[in-house]
Amino acid sequence: MYEPVWINPADAAARGIKHGDIVNIFNERGGVMGGAYITERIMPGAVYQDHGARYDPIIAGKLDRGGSNNTICPTKVTSRHAAGEVTSGFLVQIEKVDIGELMDKYPEAFKRPYSPSAGLILSSWVEDKNI
Repeated sequence: MYEPVWINPADAAARGIKHGDIVNIFNERGGVMGGAYITERIMPGAVYQDHGARYDPIIAGKLDRGGSNNTICPTKVTSRHAAGEVTSGFLVQIEKVDIGELMDKYPEAFKRPYSPSAGLILSSWVEDKNI
């Protein structure tokens, strides 16, 4: 369900994160959840998560569990001559998530139809445009 988040063992230990824990990568724009993958293959002070193909919001526009890094990446484009997004190389923090607490607080987000192989199943979607 969750995209892997690579984190160095020293950073994970400092935050009480263990391999397989659900984590939240966040900044001032929002947060993206993922599964902690503890590895020496990433340097201390950095995290890595592939850009997920699913948008599965817990809080629309603020917290996503599908790996949609658009939730936290900068809104500016790569240059004035290109319209590409900057989906890597920006500041974030990471913390362990209490998934039970989120399920209690946002039960509707966890009741939506979900396929283990394809992710969130949508027949329609309505979102507040004022976010």
